[in-house]
Amino acid sequence: MCIACERLMSGKWLHSPAPAEPGVQTLSADLADLVPFIDWKYFLYAWGFLLNLAVLDEDSEKGEEARRLMEDGKRFLQEAVERKYFEARAVIGIFPVVRNGDDVTIVAASGEAPSSATATIHFLRQQSPTEDSPVCRSLADYLTPKGPDWLGMFAASVGFGVDEFTAQCKKDGDAYRAMLAETISGRLTEAYSEKLHRDVIHKHWGYAPHREFGIRPAIGYPSAPDHTEKATLWRLLDVENRVGMKLTESYMMWPMNSVCGYYFAHPRSVYFSVGKLGEDQLDDYARRKNWDLETAKKWLGR
Repeated sequence: MCIACERLMSGKWLHSPAPAEPGVQTLSADLADLVPFIDWKYFLYAWGFLLNLAVLDEDSEKGEEARRLMEDGKRFLQEAVERKYFEARAVIGIFPVVRNGDDVTIVAASGEAPSSATATIHFLRQQSPTEDSPVCRSLADYLTPKGPDWLGMFAASVGFGVDEFTAQCKKDGDAYRAMLAETISGRLTEAYSEKLHRDVIHKHWGYAPHREFGIRPAIGYPSAPDHTEKATLWRLLDVENRVGMKLTESYMMWPMNSVCGYYFAHPRSVYFSVGKLGEDQLDDYARRKNWDLETAKKWLGR
């Protein structure tokens, strides 16, 4: 198993600064405020196009189809904003933590773990260097091993109202409009995630009021592939009670267009993929999670 690169913690950045607004907050947003944050290439991607808006300039049947779809999408978005078809909800939390290897424990501000909020978050480490970096990364590397630090968490969705809307569309025999609703809701959710992150950076955490850095890796994605870690986030943020988002037994989120993950404030933090896991990593992770090996293989896709 690769050893953490202590150089990630070198320099003047000893730990993340205390947040301007610590603890848990329930938030909401107007859909109109999310529109500037939409990445339209992912809208086209959801309909089977490549991740490249250049197709809109193509003098071809494919280009014409993409332009027509984009026009329909933007027209529906305007309608959804004006008529408030969907609702944007979020909950964020910024917690003091202590790192122990690739595990992170939530602690009280004094450094003592509170019985009501004690939780351990488990991260995985890359097993092999990649072309762009010789370092075998873990998200835990963006927290100091030398004392208390801070970790943010979030859950957000603009999926509220989608099920009812699409059900009516299908009842009316308009499957295309139902698909537009689902894809636009997905883009709005990602837009909310982007806007929320910027608001955290500048205001709620406030660690970089005049610039932007840090990452927001989503749970279940390449740098944090274990979906079961959502349960800890759900408990710490009280997600279901605060905003109505739910977890299934298989850790899928409802509404369908939802996202959850972590905020790291380290200025050298980057996104990465854990990649293939070795047997030693599986054994270690199973031990840290109090799982048997077969359970670890089940949830980590081995």
